[in-house]
Amino acid sequence: MAPLKKKILCVSVMEHWGGGEEFLLKLYENIKDYEFVVASPPGESSDKFTRAGMNVVNIKSLKKFYRTGNKWSFSSHLKILFRIKISTIRLIGVILKHRIDFILCNGNLAGLYCLPAAVLTAKKFIVVQHLIYGKDSLEGKVLRLLNKFASKLVCISDAVKENAVDLLGNKVKDNLIVIHHGISLPMTSENLERENKNRIRIGVIGSIIRLKGIDLIIDSLKDAIKKNHDVHINLFGGVRQDEPDSLKYNDEIHNMIETCGINDNVHFCGFESNKNKLYRDIDIVVNYSTVAESFSLTVLEAMSYGKIVVAAELGGPKEIIVNGYSGFLVEPANSVRLRECLEACIEQINSVEFEAIRKNARSTVEEKFSLDQFTDAYKNLFNIESNIR
Repeated sequence: MAPLKKKILCVSVMEHWGGGEEFLLKLYENIKDYEFVVASPPGESSDKFTRAGMNVVNIKSLKKFYRTGNKWSFSSHLKILFRIKISTIRLIGVILKHRIDFILCNGNLAGLYCLPAAVLTAKKFIVVQHLIYGKDSLEGKVLRLLNKFASKLVCISDAVKENAVDLLGNKVKDNLIVIHHGISLPMTSENLERENKNRIRIGVIGSIIRLKGIDLIIDSLKDAIKKNHDVHINLFGGVRQDEPDSLKYNDEIHNMIETCGINDNVHFCGFESNKNKLYRDIDIVVNYSTVAESFSLTVLEAMSYGKIVVAAELGGPKEIIVNGYSGFLVEPANSVRLRECLEACIEQINSVEFEAIRKNARSTVEEKFSLDQFTDAYKNLFNIESNIR
């Protein structure tokens, strides 16, 4: 008789699907030595986990909370405490019913929800750090609290670890580790060759939000488009309907395109879930966020498809791209430097040198960010956590 698998309770607070939820699904699909139980609020994420075959427990109170306006009001604090209290009771029930061995918290807020239940049931818990936080942010304060109790704080990049070290100061312990994301390499036969070498398609992937720097990208490319009508911008991502500034920013982008007279060359393609189709429609991927990204799966995916990638020299992308070898890094928030880089890319897109950069990009993913490396690192972590008492 095969031994019973040890059980991990994965706690997620997001109703909508995102990178953190993709991360949990990747663990479930690739690590078969453990049994995963997911605690999640009802919604899109819960539905996707269920369709994938995961054991999901819905907890309504277990969801991300937001400040009222620009600050946390007294009533907001009361609501948070009430949710934590209700979630603690439910999580303890899940831990006891499913005989959970240890807990994996998908982000700091998930860790905050888990903390009382973990302490009361004497279960070890790991908190995965997906984001970079400000010094005075609520998440930064939560990190300082979790640091006292968590068995491990797993950072998805060196940039995230540096941020955590900065936030924790002299409270840093040896429980802080880095495990980079990993992805599977797509097939090369249909993805690396450009079908139309005259048409140059520049892709921006992500929601239409101000932090993505889409206005800077358009401003940097407007003159190149006017000179060469074969240059096109494909925007893959949608407006966040529940965020007023995303709606406002979308209007600003449309007005900017109209004013520049480049309507025929900028295409709003919406969200595309099929990665093969997405990257077949792009030659150059631009990831020019105005704030440091914690990692950037978009950069990693684009490189795995052998695309030319241009990214802001901030956060995670600096760990992935070697400038001029596997892609290009540009000083952030500098449309002049971005324009110079993109115009050079457009000019050299069919060159031998750029073919080498495409191959180097793909090799970088294969050698440093493979799915096997990601899976092995988490297997090793889980083995250590489940055996040490």
